[in-house]
Amino acid sequence: MKKILFYISIIISLILLINILRIITYDLDRLTDYGFGYLVGKTVLFLVFLTLIVLTKKYVIKKR
Repeated sequence: MKKILFYISIIISLILLINILRIITYDLDRLTDYGFGYLVGKTVLFLVFLTLIVLTKKYVIKKR
């Protein structure tokens, strides 16, 4: 179960990272207050999934 959670977290964090970078590079000058809130929410979700990766990494590597 932890192995599945590890790989799903990697995929979701990569998608979130691409989305965050796209917002920062193309739309940063056009963001409103709600847009900044959206960007902060995406960043918090990215950090949550990075934390899941770090917590489950030791179990996936240990099993090999």
